[in-house]
Amino acid sequence: MSYLHGEIDSNCYMVLRGKPAAVLPVKKEFVKEAKDRIINFHKLKMIEQHLSKEWSSLWIYKKDFMFEVINCLPEKPKTVYDHWVLGKVFGYSDEAIEEFIRS
Repeated sequence: MSYLHGEIDSNCYMVLRGKPAAVLPVKKEFVKEAKDRIINFHKLKMIEQHLSKEWSSLWIYKKDFMFEVINCLPEKPKTVYDHWVLGKVFGYSDEAIEEFIRS
């Protein structure tokens, strides 16, 4: 579990320092503990999304408006806009997003 705490802490620190959102996969058996660490220890918000019978994605964010943004994100990005918005959510610069789109 200490490895998971490290992953949670790392993602939370990035969000606390300005990254709009972070996401990490978590086995369902550890979701409750992960939620507690994100919400009560780091004082951040989160959304759980079902991945499979055994796994969930935990989206971590700070600003309230990100709830709607995360819920509207494309599952499988296809367009330039899809890739741009995902890049912004994960805190990438316009230059990095453009480089990814052009490659």
